[in-house]
Amino acid sequence: MDYLQRLKWIEKVFHEERAGNTQSPPTDRIKDALATSDTPVNLPVKHVSLFRPEHYEPGYAYPLVIWLHSDGGSEHDLHEVMPQISLRNYLGLSFRAPAIDPADPAGGYHWPDSQLYVKQFVDTIQQTVQELKKVLNIHERRIYLVGTGTGCSVATKLLMLAPHFFAGAALFNGCFKKTDFQSTGNVNLQGKRVLLDHRISIKSDSLISSQWVTRMWETTGSDTRIVNALEAETHDESELLITLDRWIMEGISTAWLV
Repeated sequence: MDYLQRLKWIEKVFHEERAGNTQSPPTDRIKDALATSDTPVNLPVKHVSLFRPEHYEPGYAYPLVIWLHSDGGSEHDLHEVMPQISLRNYLGLSFRAPAIDPADPAGGYHWPDSQLYVKQFVDTIQQTVQELKKVLNIHERRIYLVGTGTGCSVATKLLMLAPHFFAGAALFNGCFKKTDFQSTGNVNLQGKRVLLDHRISIKSDSLISSQWVTRMWETTGSDTRIVNALEAETHDESELLITLDRWIMEGISTAWLV
């Protein structure tokens, strides 16, 4: 299947999914998703989830969606999210946040507000992707960070730290901190794509607004697209994930035309 045929096939699948013409979501785990290969894969950390699309084609280089869950979530959220984006178009990867609130140990996992942690985390992501590339065909120029809630703060730091590795980031209902953008003066994100949900979750810093976050992203030189710029445009998460699918596909089409 050549690239143009692949795009036509993707468009057909997209319309089928919009019509609700899909099978039930897969429940792959890492060992199940990699079961067809005898090549050993040595992941650098535990608590990783992998989503392999239906009818996986080894000859096609798939975009990779790296899902960063919100506080209280886990890496297993990936298997609820990816079928809403697409069952066939992408590989998916997610990591469990490392922190637990001692006062609420049953409240899920949380991302630490630490630049040192992000520096270690970006190395973990890169090592994990390199291991997975032994057995999965990952397009190295189409690796997208997708965050929700506090996962947006982590995604922002990751993209600022390693723009050479990531194609861009999609940030939904984000919870940001001013420290997320402390590297903007030293980073150039020209050629990188950002899909930004205009709604944000404000926890402690009342000085952060959607306008401020938008302005910060625009100063990076990234190709920033805003959703929910108008009141009540898109509130349902499933609609945002459909928008994400279209946005990634637009980037593929643009790259092909260029």
